[in-house]
Amino acid sequence: MTYQQEFIQGENMDAIDRKLIDILQEDASLSYSVLGTKVGLSVSAVNDRVRKLREQGIIQAYRISVDSEAIGRALTAMVWLRTDPAKGNKKLVKSLIKADEVLECHHMTGRFDFLVKLRLRDTAHLETFISDTIKEMPGVVEVLPEIALSTSKETMFVPAQADIL
Repeated sequence: MTYQQEFIQGENMDAIDRKLIDILQEDASLSYSVLGTKVGLSVSAVNDRVRKLREQGIIQAYRISVDSEAIGRALTAMVWLRTDPAKGNKKLVKSLIKADEVLECHHMTGRFDFLVKLRLRDTAHLETFISDTIKEMPGVVEVLPEIALSTSKETMFVPAQADIL
């Protein structure tokens, strides 16, 4: 079976695919020529592989990373939410993901049902967002906000070359 047949059938990616993914996660602005040099492939071979990775949904988007303080969103907060599932968590999640302040929304195990990561201007913005937005959402029973004092690491990088069990 050829590389293309294996890939299209959803078989495991090879080491070159994984290396391409890691390189693109670090700098998605690199040209296919530079990528080819880094992985030992021609421009057209890199183009084919990246296209297939996109078609498979493995590469979902190309994004930039911004300095949140420079754009006026210096405060990071995590908000734990306990909900009443009888009120419909689907509506709650839809409402949360529409909000610009929400960076991440995770359905959790344990005492709380959701963990939401927010990026806001300041504590006044957090207070307003909790009072006027989160507490007004359907099914919210308890809200526990926590403010990050500092952030040592924040990344979207998911290592593709790590050992897979």
